[in-house]
Amino acid sequence: MIIGAHESVNGGVYKALERAEEDGCQAVQLFVTVPNRWHHPPLTDKDIKLYQERSAIFGAGAVTAHATYLINLASPKDDVRKRSVNCLKDELLRCDALGIPYYVLHPGSPLDSGYEAGIKQICRGLDEVYKSGVKVMVLLETTSGGGNTIGRKLEEIAEIIDKAESSDKLGICLDSCHMFSAGYDLLKKYDSIMEYVFSLFGDKLKVFHINDTKHPFASGKDRHELIGKGFLGLDFFSELVNDTRLKDVLGILETPAERYKEEIENLKALVKS
Repeated sequence: MIIGAHESVNGGVYKALERAEEDGCQAVQLFVTVPNRWHHPPLTDKDIKLYQERSAIFGAGAVTAHATYLINLASPKDDVRKRSVNCLKDELLRCDALGIPYYVLHPGSPLDSGYEAGIKQICRGLDEVYKSGVKVMVLLETTSGGGNTIGRKLEEIAEIIDKAESSDKLGICLDSCHMFSAGYDLLKKYDSIMEYVFSLFGDKLKVFHINDTKHPFASGKDRHELIGKGFLGLDFFSELVNDTRLKDVLGILETPAERYKEEIENLKALVKS
């Protein structure tokens, strides 16, 4: 596993790469815009140059972007759907301009319109964006199951990938906190769960969010905890970072740490030589 963290872009997108280097990261996740706004000023040539100069530290394949929190492709509300599609397109074009290969996206919530309608809306939105010519791979993230969100079950993400015309551009991002909260017993059934993941998605698994959880198994709650301080515990994370099937997967910390240097060191200490 290529171990890294989600770093702040405060001061510029390239600043996330500087912070990741300071924290000892081998990989990095970042936002390409402010995560709670619909509209943003365009990237400048200077922005792109500064980012690309620093991205060489990690290599092109060791960076992933994360979607703004406002995007909901599954929404039955026409104005929200249109804003979501436009925002998604803008962020993916920014990824292409910067040379970021992956982009993590929460599938969304259909609210009261139902699961099937939500799946249809998500596929429709993704296909619409990809017809504009964007190249970055969208990774649909597993969810904890709260708020009527799609993605609690692995099969839901597999269905989106199967039904979308843009299937070849889509992949998956796992999250240890979300999966445990959604009812995947990573403590007792880790190996069988991962076998199932690979049977469904193969090499479409590109990113794994490494988060402990503040709540017990099948809680449906999305509350991250520091590594080894929650209900998953150090033994699980040791098994995770030493899983040879994940050697090329970006392992990204999203734990509630002010900076990630200590968390990164704790994870690296679990890696067996």
